[in-house]
Amino acid sequence: MTARAARALAVAILGLLLLGLAVAIQLVSELAVPPAVDGHHDILAFWAAGRLILDGRPELLYDAATLTALQRTVIPEPIGMNGYMPFINPPPAAVAFAPISALPIVLGRAAWAAASAAIALAAGFWIARDLPRRDRILGAILIASSFPMAHALAEGQWSIVLLGAGLVAIEAARRGRWALAGLALGVFWLKPQFIVLPLLALALGRRWPAVVAAVVAGAFVALVTLPLTGLGPYATYATFLLDVVTSHFSGAGEAGSAVWQGDLASTEGLNGLFVGWLGQDAVGAVNVLWAAGVAGILGLYGLAARRVRPGLGSSDARAMLAAGVAAMLLVNPNQFVQDCVLLYLALDILGPIRPDRRLAAIVVTVASADLTFLDLSVAALHLFAIVLLGGLAWACARAISGREIGPGVIDPGRPVTARGAG
Repeated sequence: MTARAARALAVAILGLLLLGLAVAIQLVSELAVPPAVDGHHDILAFWAAGRLILDGRPELLYDAATLTALQRTVIPEPIGMNGYMPFINPPPAAVAFAPISALPIVLGRAAWAAASAAIALAAGFWIARDLPRRDRILGAILIASSFPMAHALAEGQWSIVLLGAGLVAIEAARRGRWALAGLALGVFWLKPQFIVLPLLALALGRRWPAVVAAVVAGAFVALVTLPLTGLGPYATYATFLLDVVTSHFSGAGEAGSAVWQGDLASTEGLNGLFVGWLGQDAVGAVNVLWAAGVAGILGLYGLAARRVRPGLGSSDARAMLAAGVAAMLLVNPNQFVQDCVLLYLALDILGPIRPDRRLAAIVVTVASADLTFLDLSVAALHLFAIVLLGGLAWACARAISGREIGPGVIDPGRPVTARGAG
């Protein structure tokens, strides 16, 4: 690395650390007091759902009046676009959150944030594992203090848990232990929109042990928690989930038709990009562009994947697999800021980067993730989605053209077993 590049890297690191510090201070100050109208509210949906499990009322997990009444005991004023925060996760997620809901809301939220922060820091250390000790600590701090991580902690979301499970799945696949990879991927059932494309990719790659393990893991959790949830909430959840999906396209997310926050312009996927540019009144244009964009992304990725099979066995295969993560985030119609932490899966897939570029790769990825701060706090420019589109197009174009990425960017590094390749 040249002296000029080293200086630029140092400036970028300093800027990211300062942003992380400012966000961390704001996060701690919010977690130290009871939830308020001007704060983050997703945690109330999980807390209320957990309370319903503890109270033996699982049939009301998706009932607006019941959730509103519970949440008003914490914040008396209306919150969210519909006056309350809906619970849109599957019933077992409510069971998993019940121990947190048994605590006072301030203590429970702090405990959940602390556990999630520990996972975030562990994920950062794992992703930076090939760096020297000082740089590894720095890389871990950069990742754990990035804006999507802090946002996930403030909202009390499951996103960081999904990131940890995804890293376990990748390492298991790297070692050729596909059943274990599938079991880890089963955690993604907490947010079903994120498991569809990975399962499809594994099926197309004939990684049947992973597919079966992921499905069995989800079914097992549902069965184990059935005494606490009953069957009724699953039928309600299916209908509710359909309403959530529909709300993304009826009125382009305007408040009157949405069943959750109702502000698609704040999402970081393709639909948020188009709503941010065209406005929520351009319903038809947004829907047509989103459908065309999804078809274009999946078509381009499919064409590139025919040339270079996504996998973990070579630098080019890893680049295509990382591009698949970008595609997953782009086509997700419910891609809010907290779930942008899943971008770090792509960074882990790409590794090991050449030794002199490993820290730089972390900085670039964290900077890309922190674009969500500008998107959410400054202006809805949707820079994060634009960066994802650029990275996806670059990887697919190189694969289609037959140009190898080669050791100039990605170093073979750690050996990959024959069973784990591909």
